[in-house]
Parts: sequence; structure tokens; C-alpha cells
Amino acid sequence: MTGAVLEFLRVLAGRPELLETLKAKGKDDVLAAAADLGFTFTENEFDTCVWDAEVRLAQRRGEPFDARFPLWQTMWGRYYLEYLVTDLVTSLQETGLTA
Repeated sequence: MTGAVLEFLRVLAGRPELLETLKAKGKDDVLAAAADLGFTFTENEFDTCVWDAEVRLAQRRGEPFDARFPLWQTMWGRYYLEYLVTDLVTSLQETGLTA
């Protein structure tokens, strides 16, 4: 996993005002904000890290990683970045999949 991606998401968890600003922005703006904070990773690294994390989490929870992945149900009515910060990162920490 790309540690910089997860660390950036953790920073956003601790800075709700920044998350609020970025949540409706495009991926390019989010990656630029990450770079401004000193986190350098490519769009591909971001996507790969997030996808890998979701797959690993589903496996750990004994759930299929498909269109009905239960954690995704928490995302409805929210922005994807909010879901990553508040649900995915928290779940990864709770299951011990991240340091």
C-alpha cells in the first residue's frame, strides 16, 4: 500500500475543514492539495492504494468485494472522499490492516 495516500486521508480526518473544502472537488484538485501538504503520489498510486485497501478490508471481513460490498452502503448521500476518510481509513485501522 502507498503509505502517503493513507497518511493524507488520515490528515483529512483530523482536519474536517479541509475535508469539507475538498470533498466536492475533482481528483486533480485533491491530488494537488495532497502535494501542497507534502504528500506526493500519482493518481494511479492513489487509485491502486484505495482499491487494494477496499479489497483487503473485504477479505478481512469475509465479505465479497463486488457491487454489494457492505461498506459502500455507508457512502450513499456523501462524497467519495468523505467515505474514504471517515469509513475506509477507520475500518482499516480497526481491523489492523494499517499501522
